[in-house]
Amino acid sequence: MHYAEDTKELEEIPLDISHRYDVVGTAPAPAFDEIVRLATAICDAPIAAINFVNDDHRCIQAVTGLPDGDGADPAGICALVSPADTIMVIPDLIADERFRDYLRAHPENSVRFYAATSLVAPDGGHVGTLCVLDWRPRDLTKRQRSLLKVLASRVITELELRRSLAAQRLARRDAEQLLAEKDRLLEQNHMLMQEVDHRVKNSLQMVSSMLRLQAHQLSSIEGTRALEQAQRRIASVAAAHEQLYRASGSDTVDMSVFLDGICKALAAHRPSNIDGIEVQAEPIVLGSKRAMKTGMLVAELVMNGLKHAYPAGRHGSIRVELRSAGPIARLSVSDDGVGLPSNFLVEGGKGLGMRLIRSIVEQFEGKITVEPGPSARFVVDIPKGGASTE
Repeated sequence: MHYAEDTKELEEIPLDISHRYDVVGTAPAPAFDEIVRLATAICDAPIAAINFVNDDHRCIQAVTGLPDGDGADPAGICALVSPADTIMVIPDLIADERFRDYLRAHPENSVRFYAATSLVAPDGGHVGTLCVLDWRPRDLTKRQRSLLKVLASRVITELELRRSLAAQRLARRDAEQLLAEKDRLLEQNHMLMQEVDHRVKNSLQMVSSMLRLQAHQLSSIEGTRALEQAQRRIASVAAAHEQLYRASGSDTVDMSVFLDGICKALAAHRPSNIDGIEVQAEPIVLGSKRAMKTGMLVAELVMNGLKHAYPAGRHGSIRVELRSAGPIARLSVSDDGVGLPSNFLVEGGKGLGMRLIRSIVEQFEGKITVEPGPSARFVVDIPKGGASTE
């Protein structure tokens, strides 16, 4: 005769639930060994085992009390019963007709007492059993039955933890693969951007050279000056692309290096009465698009000084400064020349150069002012923005 509480037959419970835990065939776990040892102590039984079931396959994941040669088969016995979803107790296997054929076929199995509680997953699926066995007929107390159920819950908790850790490892592996792919794409994008800047720079330099040659062949002074001005503008844009090509990254630019390179390129084409272009720039990092616009802005302001600051044989230099002011990068382009007309207004400048300057400043929502004095000094506040390409 056997006892069962809140019985629910095994055939009514899905068996494939153990696939989610991948328990069949896995290495033993110390946590399961500890649980079976506790089961023997709580139930005062010499043998305890955790059996996992996967479809028609059963395996013992942890067992205690069965040295080699002992005549007991927990997995075989569990396969013959339909364990309840709580506790099943068989006080004497010999007295239970379901085990007569099995015991005759396995005379070496001298186990007499069997008790088991089902291992039930959170969604109700049957994973296996936690069982205790004894060599003599006996029973379990109410307290022992209750604690055996607690241990069964501990088995499920351990399985859920192992499943969660496995999912975390899989997620981490996927994340590492995605990061590696991201790095590969960023490197590929960096190389493509460098190639684009290199090709643009070469094309602009070619156009600049053609304009310079064409200007030398014109007899009209105004036409020659117009072509020379266009040539300098194109050369400045080519210089900006050259510096972007040389930059260490494709999405951010060190403005101290960037502006120094642009001004050196502009200085190579300066008039003979301009002593040089001085650059003092802090290593402010801007996104590549904002850096490119800032470079074009510097080129226009410098060319404005090259053209107007030192007329009639006067000599002098152009100064370019870039300083950090909190969220603002403050750009200053100045000279010691003749200064600006008394009625000069940034907003009212109609020349191509001033229109370009105003357009660039508006694009990154900056601010441009002209400081008073005998010379010219343009100050532009440029929002730094994030470390992006904007």
